[in-house]
Amino acid sequence: MVNIKPIQPKLHSNILSADQVAEIRAGTLHILETVGVRFPSEAALRIFADHGALVDQESQIVRLSPGLVEEAMKCAPRAYNLSGRLVGTQLTLDGSKTYFSTDGCGTETIDIHTGRQRSSNKDDVAMMAHVSDYLSSISFYWPIVSAQDHGSTAALHELDASFNNTVKHIQSASIIGERLAHFSLRMAEVIAGGRKKMRDQPPLSSLVCTIAPLAQDKEGIEGAMLFANAGVPVGFMAMPNIGSTSPATMGGALVLGNAEVVSAMVLMQLVAPGAPVFHSLLVSVLDPRTGSYIASLSEKYLCNAAAVQLAHDWGVPALAGAFSVECPDPGSWQLGRDSVYTALLTPLAGADMVEGLGLLRAATLLFPEQIIFDDEIYHTHRILSKGIGTSADQLALDVIKAVGPGGHFLSQKHTRRTVRDIWIPELTHPSRNLNLHLQSNIHERAKEKFKKILKEHQPEPLQEDIKIELSSIIKAAERLEDK
Repeated sequence: MVNIKPIQPKLHSNILSADQVAEIRAGTLHILETVGVRFPSEAALRIFADHGALVDQESQIVRLSPGLVEEAMKCAPRAYNLSGRLVGTQLTLDGSKTYFSTDGCGTETIDIHTGRQRSSNKDDVAMMAHVSDYLSSISFYWPIVSAQDHGSTAALHELDASFNNTVKHIQSASIIGERLAHFSLRMAEVIAGGRKKMRDQPPLSSLVCTIAPLAQDKEGIEGAMLFANAGVPVGFMAMPNIGSTSPATMGGALVLGNAEVVSAMVLMQLVAPGAPVFHSLLVSVLDPRTGSYIASLSEKYLCNAAAVQLAHDWGVPALAGAFSVECPDPGSWQLGRDSVYTALLTPLAGADMVEGLGLLRAATLLFPEQIIFDDEIYHTHRILSKGIGTSADQLALDVIKAVGPGGHFLSQKHTRRTVRDIWIPELTHPSRNLNLHLQSNIHERAKEKFKKILKEHQPEPLQEDIKIELSSIIKAAERLEDK
């Protein structure tokens, strides 16, 4: 049985007023028309020129008129589905639910068995997919760390490890370039059962990062165009750093990042009108004292939630960011302080997707058991975002009347039925009656739960012929790389 519990918020909170959203939109269109965005791709420049954009071939800067931007973005669908490989894994991106994933592309891990820090590998990707398959906080899976034991085809090995260890949808941020895009789409076809099924129920989606300020990555954009042509969802993430790669103001960072993301989405609509795309904008801050990167400040929390409104202003789903703070230690006071804001604000803002569970040290370090801490933060927010119900059953007037003054509610059928709906966090409130060997250290309790999931949970295995086909696709990519 697929275990997915998305957040379905009844409470809503906007960071920006309608006037502010309009001002940022106007500023974005002004920057796109007068300053432009660099697209270092001959194919992209040619497409823009064919559709009336102002293209400077020498500088590779594209300037887009407001009319071209708005007409192109009308083609982008507001709602579409992501799918896994079993019934029950479908995620409908229509704004009614918020689906969370792990974070991705970490480079180091603390070995779950030895406690030593080392480079991440394919087995780590598989292990975390296995645990993510079990956790109901994870609706879709980002390969959480990189398969550094597989060189230039690492992204394909990450997909292989992911598809083999979870039935949930896979979203990759490391499929960069036409070659990797081609082979990853072939793997997705095999999982889906054909090209048409892949288009209708995509088991894979791709995220491409822009380059601040106001530039695109050649390989990323050219791979994204293949995804767009295949009808497989592709999103773009801007990551402006306030004070260095963006103006030292939140408004400036939002305009800049919005321009980068929108320019890429426009290209996808020119390539394949109606291509499913999504918008992502994650802000960080420059420490003016040292020049270092800060990912845990109020500016980040506000901008990440505000970016959800910008995505919806363009009529596309939003991928927001949460968790992944600078803190290097799991279960610490700093982690508790910094993890909660975006993980709550983004679903209250209506984010369709949110990435971020499981990594530390600004999304570079994997403590495997950290995902257990993040899972409990997630479910706390899932309950908070529901608000308080006032239906007849929830007000329970008949039950109160039956008990009356001075009685108790333990014997009531209503109590026995509804008390089961109360979610109790296991790490902070473990059941001592059911665990005679309970660890007093919360870190050890998290690690024990993680190991228990690995031992007892069995993800639905891939059919053997599909495993073989995935392996053959990777081998073909590796042979091409060797030439």
